[in-house]
Amino acid sequence: WSSDVCSSDLVPHELNDLIFENQKLLYNLMFSCASDTLLTLCRDKKHMGATPGIILVLHTWGQKLNFHPHL
Repeated sequence: WSSDVCSSDLVPHELNDLIFENQKLLYNLMFSCASDTLLTLCRDKKHMGATPGIILVLHTWGQKLNFHPHL
């Protein structure tokens, strides 16, 4: 997945129903986008110039216990 498609770890709440119905596909997409973005930026000599270790955690609920997927 290209990092230009994915610009944030948060998704608009309007997509929550779609994400809920397609969790496997879209959670994988969220992880791919987040890791690709981090790796692209960190490997760039303007930023870090190195490959970082990455740990991503999926949170599926917000503070009010509403469905709110984010990394």
